[in-house]
Amino acid sequence: MAISKAQFEAGSLSSCFKQGEWDPGLYGEYKRKLNEAEEIATTEAMLDHGLSLTRQFARGLSPFSPRSFSTSAPPKKLQRREPKGVAYYTNEEGKTSVLPPKMSSWYNMYVAHPQINSAKFHRRFRARFRMPYQSYEDLCDLVIEHVDEYFARWTPGKTDAVGNPCAPIELLVLTALRYLGRGWTFDDLSENTAISEEVIRLFFHQFIKFGAEVLFEKHVNEPRTASDLENHSHEYLVAGFPGAIGSMDATHISCERVSWKERQSHLSHKRPYTARSFNLTVNHRRRILSTTTGHPARWNDKTLITFDDFAMDLKEGKILGDHVFELYEKDGEDSVKKVTYRGAWLLVDNGYHSWAITIPPMKITTKRSQIRFSQWLESMRKDVECTFGILKGRWRILKTGIRIRGLEEVDRIWKTCCALHNWLLEVDGLDKSWNSGVPSEWQGDLGKHDDCDVRYIPRPIRRLLSPQQRRNYDTSGMGIGGDMMKEQNHEVVPNIVERVSHSNGEMVVRKMSMQQFRSKLVEHFDIEFKKRELSWPSRTGLIPRDI
Repeated sequence: MAISKAQFEAGSLSSCFKQGEWDPGLYGEYKRKLNEAEEIATTEAMLDHGLSLTRQFARGLSPFSPRSFSTSAPPKKLQRREPKGVAYYTNEEGKTSVLPPKMSSWYNMYVAHPQINSAKFHRRFRARFRMPYQSYEDLCDLVIEHVDEYFARWTPGKTDAVGNPCAPIELLVLTALRYLGRGWTFDDLSENTAISEEVIRLFFHQFIKFGAEVLFEKHVNEPRTASDLENHSHEYLVAGFPGAIGSMDATHISCERVSWKERQSHLSHKRPYTARSFNLTVNHRRRILSTTTGHPARWNDKTLITFDDFAMDLKEGKILGDHVFELYEKDGEDSVKKVTYRGAWLLVDNGYHSWAITIPPMKITTKRSQIRFSQWLESMRKDVECTFGILKGRWRILKTGIRIRGLEEVDRIWKTCCALHNWLLEVDGLDKSWNSGVPSEWQGDLGKHDDCDVRYIPRPIRRLLSPQQRRNYDTSGMGIGGDMMKEQNHEVVPNIVERVSHSNGEMVVRKMSMQQFRSKLVEHFDIEFKKRELSWPSRTGLIPRDI
């Protein structure tokens, strides 16, 4: 066993024996010499270490770094870290530097130097970012107005931890619109804006939260009273559906990052991928009146409507209880009367509950009045299907699939897109009543529409006036007889004496059965059809049924 320097200088325990016997006096002398030798060795070690720290401090090294306690390896030369950046540029002197966001192509074209006097610029801007440039500026102002609540990290003039200015908020709004409108990735946006992917990702999450709370509350308002309903029920009234307020249906939105425990419930028999279902209510002008939050795609329409607050409030009489409308009813052979009803109802398909507030077309019938009513209702109900197409065509992320993780984030994206959709209807002037036509800036040269393209006989009217295109339940293959052909091709219009009288009581829609209320609607529609009072509401104006 090796001995220390102090033990060597003090001697050994063998020196403590005298004539083979243990001598306590010699042992005491040995302990004194050992303590003195250890104290001297410790002092020398401390002096050597202090000298080493002094030399390292003189060379610019920290005396508390791990390298200061090791003298086995020579100190390495310090290297300055290269500045990080998304993109780089080389100046005239040949020096390479980090490209700041305010020198990116997007900032130069759309923020610093927009060609606002060029019609081509406005067309391209809307095609690329899905909204007019003026609306984009209004959106930026609205974002800056709520910057402290949602976007405090990107407050104009604020710097990051190392003193660099934060990314321009106008540029970040463009990244959010492009991500929603064309389904880009954060890497694509980083390449065009010189902003890091992480910054764009963080801003996008805040933007959809802002859209789901601020924009949605501002632009998506469900009618709650009769005065609110007047702006939405006019088109249904002239089309022969008094009391109707809109069309309702559900759609699937693909979600790529659903957690494993939620995967089974988000797989439906209609889609081979995970998706969220949203129940939507729109009016005839494609304006969104109400929407639910997202639910598993495996749920059907009957389940979804029970989670729709707007539909359930309508069924329970909490809203629109003060709305009154009238329906024609036959009063004898040659007269009709008007009966007053209270409430409202929705146009749906046959997947919903048999409630009086949800009226679907008839699946199987041979009565011509019911066939006409069902075909007309199917045509009017396509408003919600068209709205789905417009939403998924305008905001491509809803069609290509949402890649954001988290079901709450998916719901926020949906609500943000719904709010922006309604905003654009207001901007284009398409949100106004379609009674006498609604001119839009996208009609004509900008939208490539001519009068000959938009003034045509709508297919619903052609279906209504063409007996050969009506439903045929003949499975024999022989066709209908000549006697029936005459009856189908020549509508018999009775001589109706219009003697209008009001009933004493009012019928409450929600308290009736679906079959009972639908039969009243069929009778009213048949009378209006024979009186030639029906019109198809179009953006270019009302088109009468006998055009």
